[in-house]
Amino acid sequence: MKRKTLLFSLSSLVLFLASIVILGITFGWYSDVIDLNTGTVSVGDLRYTQTGDFITDGEIIYPGMELVNSSFSLTNESPISSQMRLKISYTKVNDPLVGGVETVYTGAVDDHIAVTFDSTFVNSGDYWYYNSDVYEIASNSGAINLISSLYYDGNLVGNDYAQVNCTITVTIEVKQNDNVTWSELTSYDFSTGYPA
Repeated sequence: MKRKTLLFSLSSLVLFLASIVILGITFGWYSDVIDLNTGTVSVGDLRYTQTGDFITDGEIIYPGMELVNSSFSLTNESPISSQMRLKISYTKVNDPLVGGVETVYTGAVDDHIAVTFDSTFVNSGDYWYYNSDVYEIASNSGAINLISSLYYDGNLVGNDYAQVNCTITVTIEVKQNDNVTWSELTSYDFSTGYPA
């Protein structure tokens, strides 16, 4: 009798967990990023085609040098509405004895990089939200231009950066609704400095 009760309890638990997983996948609570090798990246029902890149990795850079080779943009091919935000982190040197520290770009006057957004992005904390932090992108809305220029500001960057390997990362996140967590759609990494 105890064995039948134990088997019934275990099978009920497995059925309950399977139901949670199926509901989570159905409503987008759990999602995987899928790169379809066509430039289209998918997160659940959200599909975007991405373009843009940084200059060649390993190149020695200098203040004011343009680091964007081709403008970053996304083309929304999603059948449902969504929200988008991006985060830009970079190497910042305040103290040459400490070296470079990863910093998030917020548009503050002491940020050592300058960024040109091609669409309206609003900063809130560490993230830049497309139009506003509650703005909804309509389904199949087409191309969304992101960034066309990014460089280290020569007014703030000096010899402290000599022989420092710099890293810049642009991370793009999307989600379906207000009550769903953000999922990373894609990220662009740039790392450069004197060759080892």
